[in-house]
Amino acid sequence: MVKETEYYDRLGVSPEATADQLKSAYRKLALKYHPDKNPQGGEKFKQISQAYEVLSNTKKRKIYDEGGEEALQSGGAGGGFRNPMDIFNMFFGGGGEYEDEDEDGDSGFSFFGKGGGMGGSRKPPPMEHRLVVSLEQLMIGGRRKLKLDRRRPCGACDGRGGRVDAFTQTCNTCHGKGIKLTYQQLGPGLVEMHGTCTACGGSGRTIAEADKCKLCKGNRTVNDTKITQVHVERGMSNGTRITLKGEGDQDPGQEAGDVVIILQEKPHYTFVRRGIDLHMEMKVTLTESLCGFRRTVTTLDGRTLTVTKPEGKAVEPGCEMMVEAEGLPLCRNPYVRGDLFIKFTIEFPDTVDSDFISEFEAMFPRPPKTQELTGEEELVNMLPLEQPPGGGGEGGSENAYNDERMETDDQPPTGCRQS
Repeated sequence: MVKETEYYDRLGVSPEATADQLKSAYRKLALKYHPDKNPQGGEKFKQISQAYEVLSNTKKRKIYDEGGEEALQSGGAGGGFRNPMDIFNMFFGGGGEYEDEDEDGDSGFSFFGKGGGMGGSRKPPPMEHRLVVSLEQLMIGGRRKLKLDRRRPCGACDGRGGRVDAFTQTCNTCHGKGIKLTYQQLGPGLVEMHGTCTACGGSGRTIAEADKCKLCKGNRTVNDTKITQVHVERGMSNGTRITLKGEGDQDPGQEAGDVVIILQEKPHYTFVRRGIDLHMEMKVTLTESLCGFRRTVTTLDGRTLTVTKPEGKAVEPGCEMMVEAEGLPLCRNPYVRGDLFIKFTIEFPDTVDSDFISEFEAMFPRPPKTQELTGEEELVNMLPLEQPPGGGGEGGSENAYNDERMETDDQPPTGCRQS
C-alpha cells in the first residue's frame, strides 16, 4: 500500500507497474511533451521526468511509496531532482551514462558512472571547444574533424620529469606543500583558493637541472596534438554539449580530463530555426498572389519541394502556411519531425501607368463614396517615411513625452494561418 500515487498518476501507471511499464509510459509522454515539439508542454515534461527519475530507482521508489514526496524532499533520496533534459537524453541513449546499478545496487540513473563522483580519481577540468555547424549538418547529422591541443604525460620519462634516480629538492614555489594558494577579491573581503602547484606538479619537490628530462625539461608533461572526430547527431541544437571522455589534459598519475564540444549554429540564408520547426519567407508578385503560383523550395537535406497555390485563391500579405513534417528531426528520435512555415510577402509595383489603372478599376471597381467633401478641407501631401539610423524614433526631433508602446503579439491573424 503506497502512501501517495501522484508520481504514478503523472505517468499514467498503477503503483504495481513494472520497470518495463514505467519505461514505456515515460517514452510515450516524453516524446509528446518534449519542449522542442510541444512548447506549451514544458511543465508537464518536467513533472513526468521527475516522476520517472524517482520511480525508475528502486531505492527512491521505496522511499516514495513509504513516505511520499515529503520523504524525498527531506533528504532520504540523496538529493533533489536532476535536469529533465539530462534524463531524456540518457533515456534515448546520449548526453551521459546510463547505468543499471547505482551505488547501492539499485536501478536508476548515474551521472558520474562507476568510480565517478567525489570518490573517483582527480582529473583536470574539462576543456571546452566551440564547433560551428550549419543547419544542413544539424538536419542530416554526420562527423566533423577537430584538432585538439592538450597536455599529456611525457613518454620519454614516463611522467617523472627526469631519470629514475634523479636528485630532487624542495619546491621553492609551494615550499614542499604541493599546493599553491591564491587570493581573489570578493566583495569587501578576500577568498583563499587552493590549486595544484604548477612548478612541481603537486609533488612538492623539483628535479635538479642536470637530471631533468631532455624532452619535457622536468615539467613531466608535453604538449600533444590529436585529430579526433565529433559525432553531430541529427536534430541537435545551438548550445548542445558533446562530451569526449578522456580526450583532454592529463597529468602524471591522474585520470585524463574530458573535452566538451559546444555546438554553435551558423545562421542560414533561407531558414530560421525555432525548436524543431523551420520558418522562411517567400516573396511573390502581385499577379501571383491573385492568380496563383508554383514555386520550389530546396530543403536542408537537398530535396526539392514544389509549393503551389491554385488559381482563384488569393494570398494575403503576411499570410503564413505550413508544410507538415518538413522541419528538423527531434534529436535521438528522427521519426518525429517539425514543420515548415512559409510566410508570404507581396511585391507591389512602385508605379503604375494610367492605362493599367483604367483596366484594373474596370475589373475591381472602387468602393462607393461614403463621405461627401464640402470644399473646406485642407489638401496635404504624404511623404515617404525615412527611419533614422537604428530604426528608433529618438534620432529625429525631440519628443516631450515618452512613448511607451504596448507589447503585442507579432503573429499573423488567425485567419491567415493555414495548414
